[in-house]
Amino acid sequence: MNRSALVKQSLLRHLLFALVGLHLVGCAPSLVTQQAVAEYQTVAVKVSIGDAKDHVLSTLQTSQDVIPAHFKKRPERYLSYGVPVEIHFMRTDLASGMANEDEDFTPYLFKSDVLVSVGWRYVSTTEFLDRAREAMSAGGVKADQDVVGDRR
Repeated sequence: MNRSALVKQSLLRHLLFALVGLHLVGCAPSLVTQQAVAEYQTVAVKVSIGDAKDHVLSTLQTSQDVIPAHFKKRPERYLSYGVPVEIHFMRTDLASGMANEDEDFTPYLFKSDVLVSVGWRYVSTTEFLDRAREAMSAGGVKADQDVVGDRR
């Protein structure tokens, strides 16, 4: 091959590597997101069970505000026996990368605007989720239950 063909082939190869590299970097959590997840540990100790929802969320949002929307999980809301229940998810890990798996988040569960639980144990073992799912799958609330939900 002549010299110009070799130079052209080398440039194309470098361009291809650069494009692939940029694509991979675009999918990975940024340094800002990684720092925000690390900062969560310092602000999480400032909230306690029994705190008001406004206090908890304003305290935790200081570490979460810089995280891009595609790395966040929307809150879930429903009623359980007439009591408003909200679950807000804080990004506390980046193990799944872009997948946003449950293990990357810590749920904060509020009943009547008061923090009653932090973490997955209570959320997964409580009957709240089962009753909300049951009500939704039945097409609404059963006569002996006061449970509705929006579990999107």
